[in-house]
Amino acid sequence: MIIAIDPGYAVKGDGCAVAIFTSSAIPNTILLRGTCFDRPEIVRDRCIAIESIVRVIWECPQLDARSRRATPAVVGLAATGGELAGLYAGANAGTIERVTPTQWKGSVPKPIAHARTWRVLTPHEREILGGATTEAAIAAAQKKGALDRWGKDGARYYPARSTMHNLLDAVGIGLWAIGGRS
Repeated sequence: MIIAIDPGYAVKGDGCAVAIFTSSAIPNTILLRGTCFDRPEIVRDRCIAIESIVRVIWECPQLDARSRRATPAVVGLAATGGELAGLYAGANAGTIERVTPTQWKGSVPKPIAHARTWRVLTPHEREILGGATTEAAIAAAQKKGALDRWGKDGARYYPARSTMHNLLDAVGIGLWAIGGRS
């Protein structure tokens, strides 16, 4: 089992976005099995021990290239994501890998990375992420971003209270970790 973590929503209280991947009946195929939001204190409280976790990948936020300053929010995201990754891996003797946004998605805006992720998911995996509703949200975010010439953080092209972009990031991180799909 592979756990991929995007701590992008941790500061708002729901926790980090988590994507869970497992082997399938098809040889050499790893599939998305579920997504959720999780917080370190909840994982710690329930003493999670999923014996088959072998690899935990978490995104460590990068400093803004323009300001080169770590804001309290960025530090909090990094700490929460790292703590959650450590709890998952530590309870199961799994490995931990830290990645930056640039490592897993390059310099493309979130909605473009999400569209690429969406294209390689199976129909069942797409349903896990909300199906046609999520597909429409990705398309709308791409359109808004293109019209704005990508002048904002990619998450701002999604509806204000939406957390789907964080789950899509977690799935993208997981796909990157397993080598993507062609």
